[in-house]
Amino acid sequence: MEYDVVVVGSGASGLTTAVVAAHLGLKVLVVEKSGYFGGTTACSLGAPWIIANPHQKALGINDSAALGERYLRATLSSLYDAERVAAYIEGGSEMVAYMEAHSEVRWVGLPMPDYFPELDGASSGRTLFTRAFDGRVLGRYLQQVRPPLPAFSVFGGMQIDPFEAPLLQAALKRPGAFFFSARKTLSYAKDRIRLGRGAFMANGNALVGRLLFSALKAQVELWRNSPVIGLVTARGSAVGVRIIRAGTQITVGARKGVVLASGGFGANAELRARYIPLPEHHVSVQPDDNVGDGIRLGQEAGGTLGPINPENGIWAPVSLLRRRNGTIAKYPHFGPDRAKPGSIVVDPQGHRFVNESAPYQTFVHAMHERAVTHAYFIATRKFARTYGMGFAFPAPYPIGPLIANGYLIEAPTIAALAQRLAINPTTLETTVAEFNRHAQQGHDPVFGRGNNPYDRFLGDPGHAQNPSLAPLEKGPFCAVKMQPGDVSTILGLQTAADAQVRSIDGQIVPGLYAVGLDQNSVMRGVYPGGGSSIGPGMTFGYRAARHMAQR
Repeated sequence: MEYDVVVVGSGASGLTTAVVAAHLGLKVLVVEKSGYFGGTTACSLGAPWIIANPHQKALGINDSAALGERYLRATLSSLYDAERVAAYIEGGSEMVAYMEAHSEVRWVGLPMPDYFPELDGASSGRTLFTRAFDGRVLGRYLQQVRPPLPAFSVFGGMQIDPFEAPLLQAALKRPGAFFFSARKTLSYAKDRIRLGRGAFMANGNALVGRLLFSALKAQVELWRNSPVIGLVTARGSAVGVRIIRAGTQITVGARKGVVLASGGFGANAELRARYIPLPEHHVSVQPDDNVGDGIRLGQEAGGTLGPINPENGIWAPVSLLRRRNGTIAKYPHFGPDRAKPGSIVVDPQGHRFVNESAPYQTFVHAMHERAVTHAYFIATRKFARTYGMGFAFPAPYPIGPLIANGYLIEAPTIAALAQRLAINPTTLETTVAEFNRHAQQGHDPVFGRGNNPYDRFLGDPGHAQNPSLAPLEKGPFCAVKMQPGDVSTILGLQTAADAQVRSIDGQIVPGLYAVGLDQNSVMRGVYPGGGSSIGPGMTFGYRAARHMAQR
């Protein structure tokens, strides 16, 4: 049994490699160890960060490779890898144009600023959101896509596209919004009965659905429940894989190359302890199947880990919801809720410690740096019903059960809330009063919240004085406990410009490629913009496919 290309893993980077390789005339097999296709991507927002992408011009944004290079030099500093950064910048815009021309993948531009807008070369519109997708066209494969995180769905699986959220929030205010919400909910209910899950796919689920449909159309062979247990090598080259399929070990040849895209080692306790040694209160939101298979296979074939990054994970503050059945749901607070005006975040002693609107990597970095074991996201009930606080989605979604089970902690006054949070009431009252005094004037002299375009973009544009700042005034007051967490690892195999795996002496391991989280991040743990993991993953997958087609 032989193919031109064997891809190990089925997230965005692996499926992009497969789709492009198949379109270029290669015979491709994708093998997935779990029962679901989609990897970490299916649980994410599915938004790649791409410099000088084709959608920026429609937004009136003039970006360029030179501008992007300056920005990455400024953000990465001594971590800047000229060869791989150049490959990423050049390949990124090519990848976007190629995928939209030759696959079902479709993106929409959004003028979201980069995460460090004050640095040289910063721009906006580099983060692309995936257009929603009707998963019914996937047939039986729809149920084989990894479900989204509960944070990105309601009613047990109804997915919400960011662009339709305002209509759903206005369901009880405007007739048009009511009928839209009613149709969406009814459609979801019918899909659950007929198909076993909702067919409307948004965010990372939409990206996986579009890639999976593209792979099927390109006649890519897709195997799930098929773990790869070893590589086959000949004269130092990777020429195939050994797979357990239906309980039997089989060998599959790969004439052009083997691509490692298994999703990193986020669920491997031993590797986490070695490379991201974090305390017990740190929470992982990564799939249980991501145990570093691709990295292990690459090392066995002569590959080596990239230089250890200053931070080997992508961080996000996470809140935990205990369900009635005892299971735990995890909500990564990427930013849209905690950046809205009228909220504050404090440490266990009742003090602010970071700009609440800061990017998730920066936010949790501050938690690590200051040894903040947990924090409290505090706002008014009116705030919670308007903007949402984690799993306490905005009205009209009910929050009574979340108050009853203790996820959303509520009290009539700040002092009473402090007592419920085991914080000194005087300390918390002083912190909130000081915050309010400055927020009333639209500024934050301590942490500069709302001073930059990113903060203001995530805020409320209807709040004219400062979209990110407002005082917490009239109770009742609410709080959600947040812990430091991670959504993916980023330490992986050292690779060249076209994702070829390198050995410890810097030589190419012929026939072996690593993309996505199996490849050491070109960003080295820095996070310059939303989608700085998915963007490089898809780009190097595209480059790997083209390289194999030319072999």
